[in-house]
Amino acid sequence: MAQKISELINHFGSQSKTGDALGVSQATVSYWLSGSQKVSPEKAMLAEIVTGGAIKASSLCELIAQVEARHKVGESSTEFPIRARGPDGSVCASSTFA
Repeated sequence: MAQKISELINHFGSQSKTGDALGVSQATVSYWLSGSQKVSPEKAMLAEIVTGGAIKASSLCELIAQVEARHKVGESSTEFPIRARGPDGSVCASSTFA
């Protein structure tokens, strides 16, 4: 993450300018860089927006990276239809989800 924080700082030119762009103090940016604080999902998403996608939110925030990874796993498992269970636990062949 520190490398991506460095890339974010380089994008704006300084820790202070990065903080200004994201609505945090220069000290907060320094804490992100040192690893003593994590970038919140909100600030990671804002960073992706204000950099025009040059810096991805998932590269700044572990939580977002985990969610994206789970989403990708879910997409790849759609080959196997999931059967909906009835109230008694039975499976209805006509109710599948893609």
